[in-house]
Amino acid sequence: MKNADKRHMSRVAELPCANCGAEPVELHHIREGVGMAQRNSNFLVIPLCPNCHRGSKGIHGDRTAFLLGKRDEMSMLADTIERLVT
Repeated sequence: MKNADKRHMSRVAELPCANCGAEPVELHHIREGVGMAQRNSNFLVIPLCPNCHRGSKGIHGDRTAFLLGKRDEMSMLADTIERLVT
């Protein structure tokens, strides 16, 4: 992994969950535009708390937590980038 990737991911990991605002977070590589067994760029990550990331209603579960809030990976990525640059 390149140093720039590590720096970016470290900065994202310091942010609160992009969905609920909880901390600590795990980094989720967004799935937009990639196949089942592929992973997106390390620059296309969003911070998610363990529940929003791996929980039964989280992004890797049935996604209820995101559907109720009308959130998707692209809107959370945009929010993450905005938080990093402001």
